[in-house]
Amino acid sequence: MRKSLIYFVLSLAILNTACSNDKNDDNENSAPVVGELYLASPLDASTCEGVSTSSSKCEVTLNWEPISENESYVLTVTNLNTNKVVLIQNDIKTTSYKIVLEKKVPFSWKVSSRNKVTKKINYESPVWQFYASAGESVANYAPFPASLIVPIQDKTVTAVDGKIVLKWAGADTDGDSLKYTVYIDKVDGMQTPAAELTNISATQASVNVSAGVYYWRVKSSDANSSSFSQIVKFTVN
Repeated sequence: MRKSLIYFVLSLAILNTACSNDKNDDNENSAPVVGELYLASPLDASTCEGVSTSSSKCEVTLNWEPISENESYVLTVTNLNTNKVVLIQNDIKTTSYKIVLEKKVPFSWKVSSRNKVTKKINYESPVWQFYASAGESVANYAPFPASLIVPIQDKTVTAVDGKIVLKWAGADTDGDSLKYTVYIDKVDGMQTPAAELTNISATQASVNVSAGVYYWRVKSSDANSSSFSQIVKFTVN
């Protein structure tokens, strides 16, 4: 009787462990794998030629690598000047898509794959940036708006010795060297930046903070022009 009870308890323990592992596997598989779907063209931080359709617009063909025959694709294109999504196209069966865009405007794009049976997003590409130009000569393109990496929108962060680290990434299609100015405040992210955060070459900065809600953005500048990132709000606890 005692042996039977022991075997019963062990069986329950094994069953619970198996169920627990299954749940963990489900959770791990619920998020799409980022970076396993490869974009092809236009290249990241490039000037895309495209085909002119009017004085202000051109047609651009976006291409990416296939995942499998069981996948359809979701394409997202964003205007980086306004940070507005200009296209979300679902259920694309091919690995290319033509879109008419404004000339001389920076855009970002990414692709996700969706399983045709489960409708689940399985893979996501990195986010690439480009200018639509249609081959028109431009003396200098403004830098791409900086991508804010840390902290992200609505994130709560913990200060260490009264400081946090801000991180971002910048790019310029002309290959120019960039300088950055970091705006961070508790008002709107548009107040006068600190002198030590003005025209720096680094893509991260340690800043003094206190508890509360902050806003930050980054200005990217080359020798001729500049651009601003989106404004991100975060909280210091």
